[in-house]
Amino acid sequence: MFFEDIIFDYPMKDNDKLFNEVEGFKYGNMFRNEYNPYKNYQVSKLRASNEKEELLLKIYESDFALNDLNLYLDLHPNDDEVYKLFRKYTEDERKYVDRYEKMYGPLNLCDSDYQNYMWDKGPWPFEGGSKNV
Repeated sequence: MFFEDIIFDYPMKDNDKLFNEVEGFKYGNMFRNEYNPYKNYQVSKLRASNEKEELLLKIYESDFALNDLNLYLDLHPNDDEVYKLFRKYTEDERKYVDRYEKMYGPLNLCDSDYQNYMWDKGPWPFEGGSKNV
C-alpha cells in the first residue's frame, strides 16, 4: 500500500474541503475529510496575549498551512486550486515574517538582512523572557 492510497486518493477540487489556516493549525490538518478527532477531545482556541504573540501565531498558522498543502501538492502537482492557495499562504507568511522582524528582530539565526548581528539582542529565556515569543 502506498501513502497516496492511504490519505490522498482524490484530487482536491473544492476549497470548502479545506480548513482555513487558523482552523488547520488548530486541528492539525488542512483537510476537513481527513480530520479525525480523538474521542471527545475539544480543541481550544489559541489566544495571543499581545501583538508580538499574535504575529507569531499568524506565522505559525501560515507555515502549518504551507507545509500541509506542500505534502498534498507533492502527490497532486497539477491541482491548480490548491497551488493558488499555497501561493497565497506563501505571500501571507512572508508578509507576517517581514513585519515581525522589523518590529522584534530576526526569527532565525541565519536571517542576515541586518547591518549588525541581531541574534543576541533582547532578553534570553533565562532572563525571564523569550527570544521569539
